Amino acid sequence: MDQEFSQALEAITDGLSAAREVLNSLKLDQQILNAKNGISLLSLKHHILLSYLQSLCLLTARRVIGDSLNERSLPCQTFSSQGRPSRGKHLGDLIDLSIENRLIIEKAELMESKMRYQITKLVKLADEPVHHGLVPDDPLVFKANPASLMAQDSTLSKDQNESHISSGEDETDGLAVYQPPRLAPVPYVEPSQNKKRQNRSSIPTALATLPSDPSQPFTETTSGLGGTPTLVSGRAQYLRNLKEFEEENFTRVVLKKSEAKRRARDEEDLALGGHLTTGTGSRGRRRAGGLEDEFGDVLRHMNKPNSGLGLGDGYDELRKRGKKVAMLERSRLESKKRLHADDLTEPPQEKKRSRFELETKASRKRLKR
Repeated sequence: MDQEFSQALEAITDGLSAAREVLNSLKLDQQILNAKNGISLLSLKHHILLSYLQSLCLLTARRVIGDSLNERSLPCQTFSSQGRPSRGKHLGDLIDLSIENRLIIEKAELMESKMRYQITKLVKLADEPVHHGLVPDDPLVFKANPASLMAQDSTLSKDQNESHISSGEDETDGLAVYQPPRLAPVPYVEPSQNKKRQNRSSIPTALATLPSDPSQPFTETTSGLGGTPTLVSGRAQYLRNLKEFEEENFTRVVLKKSEAKRRARDEEDLALGGHLTTGTGSRGRRRAGGLEDEFGDVLRHMNKPNSGLGLGDGYDELRKRGKKVAMLERSRLESKKRLHADDLTEPPQEKKRSRFELETKASRKRLKR
């Protein structure tokens, strides 16, 4: 026990002697002890912590002696006043002083957390001083610098370069440090859609003839007038996209009268496998592939007048059936049909009795019984 106590006492003595040497060196440097403008945050934390430990040691020693905790002297000024005198020498004053130091330490920790970046930067600069004008790695340096846009900077830099070249300095020395050029902030201007279309390369003809849908690599038509351009043309793709849009949104796109006619005409040509055109020809005749070209022979034959020789086309019977017959002729036709039905050898079928007649017949049978 005595040996442990002696070892602890020697450790305390060595620590006090080392602290005495450091304090004597601080007394010689008056600039460090100059607190005219106040104590910095980094120094305040160490001073308050030392004062707090000292108050705890004195409090423990006074408690061992047996002093009372209720003895204290009330302060004459508030805690925030700069000219407030020190606390009294009673044990209660030591307790109040330790409480104040504890509060200051907690407030200093909050301020230190807010200023952590600035403190870390200052400590790094103190530990690693800048040599030969080397710019430190500071993220705040990379920000907008309007001063670099001034013409004076460019002229000064040119003069400096010329002076370096004229003096014959060798930039390949070990002391020379590469400094990247300054970059001025430039706003981002988004390119327009027209410029994108102009810069876009045109599709080769060999690829343009291929169908856009890979599930249908070849074109098949039953009319004999169709071809691949009907599916790969821009007009056909536009009509297909327009139709899909109307079907998905359950609406009809409003078009001009001329555009609506052109759309109907182009849809007819696509349905019959013909080529799409921008309009009618110079003489009012369209190119091959339209409705008139598909059924041209039939339509021209129908427009011809009947010569009276009994040579009609295949639509004569349909025309007769489509015409409405007069009432007198219809009555004569119905009478002829009845006479023809009476002449048949098959017996006439009995008329089907209704449910009411069947029930009355059954009730009569029950009454007779």
